[in-house]
Amino acid sequence: MSKTCKSTILPFLLLFCLGCSKNSVDEQVIFWDDFEQTNSPEVSSDVGYYTYHNADERYIEFNGSRNLGQFERGGITLNLGGIPEHDYLRISFDLYIHDKWEGNGERGNGEDVFIMNIDGATLYFSSIINTKCQTQNCEGVQSFPDIIKTTDNPENAEVKDASLPGLCHYKGEIGGSKLIQIAKRYPHAASDLKLRIAADIKDAGPDLCYKSWSIDNLKVTSVELPER
Repeated sequence: MSKTCKSTILPFLLLFCLGCSKNSVDEQVIFWDDFEQTNSPEVSSDVGYYTYHNADERYIEFNGSRNLGQFERGGITLNLGGIPEHDYLRISFDLYIHDKWEGNGERGNGEDVFIMNIDGATLYFSSIINTKCQTQNCEGVQSFPDIIKTTDNPENAEVKDASLPGLCHYKGEIGGSKLIQIAKRYPHAASDLKLRIAADIKDAGPDLCYKSWSIDNLKVTSVELPER
């Protein structure tokens, strides 16, 4: 299933700084979606659109904002075309982990895993745990932000806010949801992009009550380095 993005897209050919010399870094925000602007202009499918995988388009109100989600397994792919000349892409968004994620699980092979790919290259395939613990002195472990099975990290590693309320299984309980701010800079020069944001979580329960995830404030910035 695919949907034309309803988002704020800045024109690809608008320079970040008119008159800047080629000796400076040129940054352009080429995609921005805060999921609030439901009536924003649509974008043609050869420039920007979402594809949903094992998931339906849905939205929730959470943490004072409108998020894309909740999701279980699967997720979305953001497809962009016509990207201006660049050397890197910077990807950022807010990832919300809701309710009882189980991290590595009893078998240690990833019970609940967050996934992020760029053009098929894996940036995250990482287990995440949420027990409502709000420090890093917790019993549970996860691999995030590292790839599963490469290392054990504490619960709340790289978590921005571990004190958000749960949605369902931990409804209203502080620590029931967590905010992780994803920010990745990735070498990239192609004019097209496929950004996949997904998860493989087990036993989410009826209506995704046991565990789920959502995202907000998805931004893609192109970065062109100075000429040498």
